Amino acid sequence: MGRSFRYILTCMILVQGLGAQSLLTDYEFQIVNRRTHKITGKHEFYGTNMLGSEIPNNSLNRLSILSEDQYDYPKPMSGCGPTAMLNILIWYEKYGLIDSMNRDSNTKRYKQTFFREIDARLTAQAGKARDELEGTSNYDAAMVMDAIVKERSGGKLRLHTDFMTAPLKLSDMLKTMPNYRAGYLIVYPKDPRTGELLGLHAVTLIRADRAGYISVGSWGLMYRGLLKQRGQDQWLVTQQDGNTVKFKVVGMMRFIPFQPESAHASR
Repeated sequence: MGRSFRYILTCMILVQGLGAQSLLTDYEFQIVNRRTHKITGKHEFYGTNMLGSEIPNNSLNRLSILSEDQYDYPKPMSGCGPTAMLNILIWYEKYGLIDSMNRDSNTKRYKQTFFREIDARLTAQAGKARDELEGTSNYDAAMVMDAIVKERSGGKLRLHTDFMTAPLKLSDMLKTMPNYRAGYLIVYPKDPRTGELLGLHAVTLIRADRAGYISVGSWGLMYRGLLKQRGQDQWLVTQQDGNTVKFKVVGMMRFIPFQPESAHASR
């Protein structure tokens, strides 16, 4: 570790309870949209409800979600957001939820190209390029993820987004395990050498089990551990190669692909 990270955390997206269903049908999902304020000219983000049904997938397939190393990609110091998005979208491709970008058989080159597409879309969405100090906002990530899922599914699918603030519950993690649900935790990594908190960082949620163990991917590695409450703060305390790695938890972005009712009707 010993690296400095920064991830912009915007105002929180409305969170909806998922209940106990393992497959959501005839459910009001939430799409993130943006408009320009007529007086100030500033962008405003808002949620639009859309009735639809979740797409089924074998939950065991989520064990193949990648943990790409952001240091393999451009502007790595602020690259945790688009890297987490890449991890999820490649998983969606692998199990047929969305079409692949092209037929390039070179896996490394394909991932580089896909990362650059995500980054370019984030730049267009935000109206400015990411740099080594300033990362990606939650709202921009939500809208780019939805746009890619919509386009790569031929307009048949959309992507629900919600955000939960710490302290997270184990049930929040378990409700993110079924089907194609995915997400990433927003955390402050703790430097094990100095004890100092590094900048805001996104780690991809891989798996959670009923024993309380949570696996996340970051920096090309897998970290497995437990949520711990320390006073007012929540921590994900993990082990990686025998070393304890701690993450102070801020919240979790969650994505759920679904088929809108209008798409059902048009089939």
